Amino acid sequence: MRNKLAKIFASLSNAALAMLLMVPAFAFAEYKLNLQTPNTALGQTIYDLHTLVTWVCVVIFVVVFSEMFYAIYKHRKSVGHPAANFHEHFWVEVAWTILPTLILIAIAVPATKALIQMRDTSEPDMTIKVTGHQWMWGYDYLQGEGEGISFVARLSTPRAQIQGREPKGPNYLLETDNHVVVPTGKKVRVLVTAADVIHAWYVPALAVKQDAIPGFIRDTWFKAKAPGIYRGQCAELCGRDHGFMPIVVEVMTPTDYSAWVAKQKAGMKRPEAVAAAADKAWTLDELKAQGDKVYAANCVACHQATGAGAPPAFPPLTGSKLAVGAKSGAIDMVLNGKPGTAMAPFKHLSDADIAGVLTYIRNNWANKTGDMVTPAEVKAARGGGAPVAAPAAAPAAAAPAAALPASVYYDTGKAVVTDDSKKTLDDVIAQLKANANTKVEITGYTDKTGNLAQNMDLAKDRAVGVRDALIAAGVAKDRINMKPPATVEAGGDPRQARRVDIKPGA
Repeated sequence: MRNKLAKIFASLSNAALAMLLMVPAFAFAEYKLNLQTPNTALGQTIYDLHTLVTWVCVVIFVVVFSEMFYAIYKHRKSVGHPAANFHEHFWVEVAWTILPTLILIAIAVPATKALIQMRDTSEPDMTIKVTGHQWMWGYDYLQGEGEGISFVARLSTPRAQIQGREPKGPNYLLETDNHVVVPTGKKVRVLVTAADVIHAWYVPALAVKQDAIPGFIRDTWFKAKAPGIYRGQCAELCGRDHGFMPIVVEVMTPTDYSAWVAKQKAGMKRPEAVAAAADKAWTLDELKAQGDKVYAANCVACHQATGAGAPPAFPPLTGSKLAVGAKSGAIDMVLNGKPGTAMAPFKHLSDADIAGVLTYIRNNWANKTGDMVTPAEVKAARGGGAPVAAPAAAPAAAAPAAALPASVYYDTGKAVVTDDSKKTLDDVIAQLKANANTKVEITGYTDKTGNLAQNMDLAKDRAVGVRDALIAAGVAKDRINMKPPATVEAGGDPRQARRVDIKPGA
């Protein structure tokens, strides 16, 4: 019996050893400890705070358990130590009250500083609104160079990889068809909300994690230090496909970012072009060609190029009763989506785009209706309202007023407008009142002499003073865009470092 047990134990030991030898080959190839390498100053602060608290916990663990194990070992009954009976030791109780308090204070001070820094979303260089949907993210650039750009980002990992029919790629489930693009060195304020259920926008390397709650706008911020691609995911259990809504932030140099913005705006449809497309007398073939492009940009990730979809999450369109049935049902589905499913509303598409994609679906694959959906039918389904462009550029501003651009000058070290500049400010106010559509950008200037931080604060105060004067005179706040303070080169006209520029804005 003993020999049999020995053989069984030997066999199990050999099997366990073989499994342990195999584990590194497949389980620990990419195994790493600790947080992701931060790409923001705030992320580095959080990383250092995490390291500090970890080592404090390690020290406490070692001290407490070393003393406990020492006491257990040296004062055990087997070596003749009797059990002690004691309680209410004054100095011990003082020590274990004061020491933890001091430790908590030592941790709380840097933690509070980091928390305050995390919540300071003031003075952003650009603002992006993020909307969580089941299961994708919508992005709208609200402020900054990219203002007016809008798009939706969906998972782009091929369905064949998810179903195990193809090898998984290096960024499996962390790929999107559109990237959030931002420049380095700019403070990006992120407004986060949701259209259906609670989501969470989470990019670890940028130290950003904010819940997206329907009916509420929450905000956070980041300032990336280095170009690169940084990936994240929804961090709130939001439904069946919670694991299929990744986030990809692409950080570019300011020059590359400007080129990206120009490219995006060049491809955006102007309101006049959208209106012309809606009023055009389309043919069936023209709508199908238009719909092919819209389908490739918005539908193919879920419903596949073959129209076969990926049931049950993404039903097939080929042979679908909804797709080839009454036009009204198909239009309603595209405009309003279907709550509780992956089908999101696509109201942001223009009437012509929706008409085109529905015509394409009704006349492609096994679907051969031979008819078409017109932009007028889509417009009627909206309730007769004007078509919605996707994404629409900001309306063209009225012609700049004669007083713009203008500069308001200040005396050295002061934030009060000089007498000779008050007339300029009055002219600007008069022109803005006469041109209700004109928007302005306000920038305060300084130079790099003396204390730069104080100079920048003074430039900001001067710009705020100009803004407040415009608002007090009746200019709406949403017509004024405050730009960060800027510096001028030394050696020029010293007045230029004491000015506030007022320029026409978009």
